Amino acid sequence: MSKRFSTLDTTRLLFDHPKILFRMIERMDRNETRYIRESDLVAEVMDYTSALGKADRDRVRLALTTDNLFRGGLIIDIIKAEGERRLVFQDALINLMRACNASLYQELTDARLRGHLVTLRDVRNRLETSSFSDADPDYTELRDDLNERVSQLIGLLRQNVLRMQTISAQLADLSGDASRAPEKYLEFRQNLFEQIVNLYERHIKPTLVFLNPDTRLPDGSNLFETLEAIVRLLETHGDLSLADQLFRSSLSLNALYKPIQAVAQEVEHFLRKTRQGMVQYNAMEHFYGQLQALKGETETLSLRRKWLEGGDFARSTGFLVGLRAQQRPKHYAFGNSSSYYQLLFSELELRLNDLRRKAEVPVLQEVDGSGRHTRIDVKRINQLYQWLETLELRPTTDLVRELHGRLDGFIPGYRFPDLLAALNRLVNSPPEGMQVVTTNRFRTLEQSSDSEQFVYRKRRLETDAPDNQQERQHA
Repeated sequence: MSKRFSTLDTTRLLFDHPKILFRMIERMDRNETRYIRESDLVAEVMDYTSALGKADRDRVRLALTTDNLFRGGLIIDIIKAEGERRLVFQDALINLMRACNASLYQELTDARLRGHLVTLRDVRNRLETSSFSDADPDYTELRDDLNERVSQLIGLLRQNVLRMQTISAQLADLSGDASRAPEKYLEFRQNLFEQIVNLYERHIKPTLVFLNPDTRLPDGSNLFETLEAIVRLLETHGDLSLADQLFRSSLSLNALYKPIQAVAQEVEHFLRKTRQGMVQYNAMEHFYGQLQALKGETETLSLRRKWLEGGDFARSTGFLVGLRAQQRPKHYAFGNSSSYYQLLFSELELRLNDLRRKAEVPVLQEVDGSGRHTRIDVKRINQLYQWLETLELRPTTDLVRELHGRLDGFIPGYRFPDLLAALNRLVNSPPEGMQVVTTNRFRTLEQSSDSEQFVYRKRRLETDAPDNQQERQHA
């Protein structure tokens, strides 16, 4: 009697050596079939185990024979067609292997999505004639079926979102030839365009339509209208717990729309890239994939592997060369230099002087609305000019913001036109020994009292050079 492995031992070996089934599932998806050819499985097992030790090689080859897999229930059917044997694996095993590798998640097609929608519509129609009694086995079975189908739909869509979020790596693989064959770029771009358009039209767009609550379908209600009808039926007949559960499920489904929409925008943006942009995109994704692999090595059961082993990566890429020679950025705190404290005390002294001169501050008459009142405006400006003559100022890199801080909240009735008047006065008649320098940099001010914004050209107040002072005196 030949040696046999139990279902548990065989499954354990499959997950100890997952690359075998990973490659088989990739080939199955590429050929768009629901079976694996026995010859392909045997060849893959022989190729994979050739690098193993004798004991492991014998165990894996014996466990993955067709007879052992079929007796263990992992293969549910063997089809003989066209002179070959085709193996149909358990859906639970294939789905579990897909869950272990995000790249194997299957994109939902329009046919599969409509199949789920038709099933939910059928459940809604059956609920309309149901007894809604826990003593009725037909109703309890229908309720369990409803829970199972909604949970399965949410799980499939979440897997689809995760699969679509890894589309950056797929786009990098498709664009790899752009950096190697620039002379064939136009031909490459056409082929790439066809592949991505097929991905967008067959997988991304149907999912967006399916999860859009505003979609109008010619054959009946959309997903959210169907779920709302089921929730209303359950609430009407007193099954509030199930109604509340379905309502939360509909919210979860609605939340999946935005990440898929972001993926669609990424695909559209990628199609607009130039060749240089594709090369840069591909390079970033390549090195990002290397870092992801290093991170994956830390996600094991070993508690010792908790840091990235990135030494070889840093030396091979040159990204981090010379980083240790750079000084670390200094955090913002009170400094130890004398100039720092001189600047601080100077600012405090100016503010204290403003407070001491509080009695000298002019009370500017309010101007209602945006209308012009010549007499009042002239009076305001004259009062402001008189006060500016006694105002102490120090050199600053932003004179406009400095004036705004000295006027706002200090002078009653202050508004931006007063700031303009004060600024024009200082530009035309700067304080003695100082000059105003206008730059081409723009800044924005906001007034706390209202939502007004003031966009201004940055001006510096500097100490006037002796040569400039002599030229003014001669003039």
